[in-house]
Amino acid sequence: MAYSNIQLDALKEVMNIGGGKAATTISQMVGSVIRMRVPEVNILSYDELYQQVMADDQEVYTVLSSIHGDLKGAMLFVITDPAAKEISSLMMGTDQGVTEEIKVSAVSELTNIVSSSFLTSIGGMLEKKLKPEVPVSSFDMFGAVISSAYMEFEQFGDEIMVIRNEFTYDSNYLEASLYFIPELGVIDKMIKSLGV
Repeated sequence: MAYSNIQLDALKEVMNIGGGKAATTISQMVGSVIRMRVPEVNILSYDELYQQVMADDQEVYTVLSSIHGDLKGAMLFVITDPAAKEISSLMMGTDQGVTEEIKVSAVSELTNIVSSSFLTSIGGMLEKKLKPEVPVSSFDMFGAVISSAYMEFEQFGDEIMVIRNEFTYDSNYLEASLYFIPELGVIDKMIKSLGV
């Protein structure tokens, strides 16, 4: 798994553009400025991921949405409990009465919007048809979720390509990330489409 800095930068730019489109859609929905940026497109070991991004035993809400079409893989949205409550409050317009059911529903709805917007933008740039499937929600430890998600898409090695988007709103960091997890060979197809 070897890519040049130019190739990784090109991937990062595609993800930034897709993230910008998704963030605009969310901002319009919640009436507050939400920003999304790609802090990293990198190849990391699982240990490095848990040290740099989030501890493997951190409990999180996750939503996994498989991608079908010309490029296969998944979008994995990961959010901590406090951030899920914050997002739910923004979507409801109040911080009163945010139940567990409301948090799960809000996170799933947010993931639907983000994934569709993100994939529409990326698909347009790469001239590929991409479609998210019905998402699957869970509440589990970050390590268990991330390792099973990568293995599901045939990435069994000790190192994984981490394409991670980070959210902020009103200049505050929101402890949530969106991961693009490609099947084997998809990154090479993307790089070829970009001509780098």
